[in-house]
Amino acid sequence: MDLLHFISSHPLELVTVVVSLIWLYLEYRASIWLWPVGILLPLLWIPICWQSRLYGMLAINIYYLVTSIIGWVVWLQKRGDEAEEKPITDISPRTALVYALGAIVGYLGLLQLQSFIPEWQVPWADALTTIASVIGMIWMARKWRQHWLCWILANAAGFVALYGAEDYISSFVYVVNFITAFFGYRKWARLMHSHGEAPAQTTQH
Repeated sequence: MDLLHFISSHPLELVTVVVSLIWLYLEYRASIWLWPVGILLPLLWIPICWQSRLYGMLAINIYYLVTSIIGWVVWLQKRGDEAEEKPITDISPRTALVYALGAIVGYLGLLQLQSFIPEWQVPWADALTTIASVIGMIWMARKWRQHWLCWILANAAGFVALYGAEDYISSFVYVVNFITAFFGYRKWARLMHSHGEAPAQTTQH
């Protein structure tokens, strides 16, 4: 009876957990199907973030919704009449440095919003999740394997934010994502080399 009451009281959170785990599995496998699932997932997270007053995460999920559509297109490269998936590569140190500097500026800028949003829950962690996730999505769309490093940081901060907002079900997703990110980084490295892709350095911004 208690279990049924719990399920009936948290249907949105539980569905989000399931869809999040499906998305995580698809990303781990570097499957292009992560993008259509990624279009559904933000639609589930947006009301959860609103209820928890985590406005950074709410903004990020709106961003996820848009970038999931773009990422799906980017991963498919048209060559003649056939579509081939974009290969996994490494980001160049110069490009990573540019993003890191931008992330610091963006993070400090977001923290300035605290005085205008007094009800903002755990702002330092929510803002960190926001910035790391923005960069992570860009890097994932470019299919740079280092995007997993962004997920390690974003999931650690996201867990703190959701736990602080007392959303224990959703925070569980971030724990699983945090652990999986370490394995995902190694998995993408193996996939990159198994497809004959040397750790190519790219200078795209």
